[in-house]
Amino acid sequence: MAGTGIKFPVISFGHGFVMTTAAYDNIWSSLVPEGFIVALPKTEGSILPDHDAFGRDLAFVISSLQTAGNTSGNLFNGKVSATSCVMGHSMGGGASFLAVQYLPTITAIAGLAPAETNPSASGAAAAITIPALIFAGGNDCVTPAAQHSQLIYNNTGSDCKSYINILGGSHCQFANQNFNCSFGELTCSPSPTISRAVQQSKVNQYLIPWLNFRLKDQCQEWYAMQNQLGADATVSLLQDCLNPVICVSPGGRRTKYITKKSAFLKWNPTNCYSTFDVRIKPSSSTTWTTIPGLTSNTYQLTGLLANTSYDWSVRAVCDAASGNFSPWGTKQTFTTLLVNPSNLSFLKEAETNINIIPNPGNGNFDLQISSAIAGSATVTLNDMQGREIISQQIFVNEGQNSASFNIQSPVKGIYVLRITDGTTLVTKKVIIN
Repeated sequence: MAGTGIKFPVISFGHGFVMTTAAYDNIWSSLVPEGFIVALPKTEGSILPDHDAFGRDLAFVISSLQTAGNTSGNLFNGKVSATSCVMGHSMGGGASFLAVQYLPTITAIAGLAPAETNPSASGAAAAITIPALIFAGGNDCVTPAAQHSQLIYNNTGSDCKSYINILGGSHCQFANQNFNCSFGELTCSPSPTISRAVQQSKVNQYLIPWLNFRLKDQCQEWYAMQNQLGADATVSLLQDCLNPVICVSPGGRRTKYITKKSAFLKWNPTNCYSTFDVRIKPSSSTTWTTIPGLTSNTYQLTGLLANTSYDWSVRAVCDAASGNFSPWGTKQTFTTLLVNPSNLSFLKEAETNINIIPNPGNGNFDLQISSAIAGSATVTLNDMQGREIISQQIFVNEGQNSASFNIQSPVKGIYVLRITDGTTLVTKKVIIN
């Protein structure tokens, strides 16, 4: 992660009663590759744990890592996000609800079969307003839901809380095999009807997208999670949640490369979107034409009338299925040209992208050009001795273009591809292997 400039959210995870942190290798091995810093305090592992102290420890770990992330010379400097989640299993899950009061900047809270504690986790839950996610095992006989996880869920004061009951799951299968937990579970019934691997996979299916949304602001993860929950017969769901996604209109709207018949529209992508809609009309008209489902933050308008004023605007589609759209952005206005400029060059425009596919290759390749304006160009290919192998004229339309080339009897090595439209020269390297 050195030198990437990426900052990683912190997760502080509390272990269960007389369970070691080694029982939770499944937690960190699933979350660390997803881009989270996971810390598992080893404190309060005795048969007489101090639940309140454990909650303080869980909060302290987050605070300390975030401080390290802002300390020059520290290993974590510049690598720790300001967002965090406190979570845990059983006793550690209950202690997580005690932790929030000691660090109000915690972003979210999650629990795997959280247990009631002393002082009361369900009592502390009433003061918690951050987003909460609780998992329970449908066959948990160690901490029955009514006295533990569901009681905590019911009391939680968050305006967005979810309770996922994994049907047939047990208390101990949220963790890896642990003698102390398994011994306690043998003294009660019912037994689990699903495997440990299935139960842990089910947790990851919903925990990871929830964390990505809450700690990384990846709103599509929230929608994906909700869609899966709605169709999942292996869980039962309780959820009390106002729409947590605010769909914002794209900013930075501008019009570029205006010609007689075309214009290039561009805007800044928002934090949350699946697609964009653009609408366009002549300024003298009241009727809009909408172009839906755009996956990029640009659009090439063609077929326009010369010397004519046009209006356009754009909105973000955060989730079409639930009807979550942003408002239409402020109207933008431009006027097409009466005559195109004589020195128009599609190659010098910043929006022109040129790719060679495949490269390296075997002598057959496609030249792919995405251009905001139309034009013609001469393409030549020379070997390293300067011998001309290919010379071909191509015409580039607005939008996506592709031209195929074939080197007869290709020799392995490096070739030089030159593209010129009479005003601008672009050079690319072609590798034959």
